[in-house]
Amino acid sequence: MSKSFVLFYIVIVILVEKTVSFPREIYFEGESYRVEGDNRLLRVAKKCTGNRLGLYVPYNAVKFFWSGFGVADSDKVAAEIAQHVAEKEGKKGVTLETLLELEENRHIKPCKWTVPVTPECRQFWQDLSCEYASTARGEVRVILGPRVSPTSAWLTTEKDQLEYLRSNGQDLWGFKQYELESVY
Repeated sequence: MSKSFVLFYIVIVILVEKTVSFPREIYFEGESYRVEGDNRLLRVAKKCTGNRLGLYVPYNAVKFFWSGFGVADSDKVAAEIAQHVAEKEGKKGVTLETLLELEENRHIKPCKWTVPVTPECRQFWQDLSCEYASTARGEVRVILGPRVSPTSAWLTTEKDQLEYLRSNGQDLWGFKQYELESVY
């Protein structure tokens, strides 16, 4: 009897060690990290505030994220590209800026990005970019220009947020990336 009990105990110990545990998140001074099974810390995307601003993002439209154009009226250039690329496939393309023109988003009053940008305006666009990335579902595309700044919303918020959501089973697909020169 004692041999079978010892064998049973050994099997239980082995099973417990092999059990897959879900990553848990811990927080250090505003940054969040995920603890993997082997106790490695992995940085997790910035947590967005939810849909605090009430941004409406239509599911059926292709969501375009853009950065680094380095030209005047980059937002208008990005909107033209999104519309052109999506229409070639019989779809509708939107950017964060074109979403603000929708009736459902008229309650959001954006500030004008000027140089130099005010801290309040920078924070507004960071929050809105985070909300766009966190509420986007369906098809996503990315257009990157030659001047993507390491402090851009794409690199600091949107990219990580989209990857985090996709890796956690959210309904996101596509992620086709275009270089600005090839589409404009």
